[in-house]
Amino acid sequence: MNESDTPHGDDKTNEVDPWVQSQLSAYQIVWLEKQRASIDPTDILKCALAEWVARHPDDWFGHTSVGTAMRSAMDEFISRHRQEFLE
Repeated sequence: MNESDTPHGDDKTNEVDPWVQSQLSAYQIVWLEKQRASIDPTDILKCALAEWVARHPDDWFGHTSVGTAMRSAMDEFISRHRQEFLE
């Protein structure tokens, strides 16, 4: 298996999947990149989405698309945790 065949869940990479990136705003992508020196951007995305699902279960289990949920989750995460991360 070569590098391009590596499954998305491989813990050896901290690259955000291109499809996931396409669902985020330009500001969110830049913000995630600024955090890369301190924390894996995929960990931030996982945490942001987990927090969002816990706060908005009706939206998550309703008709909200994954892309919309990720954008909303990142907006809320950045707003709530702004002082904990690099600007």
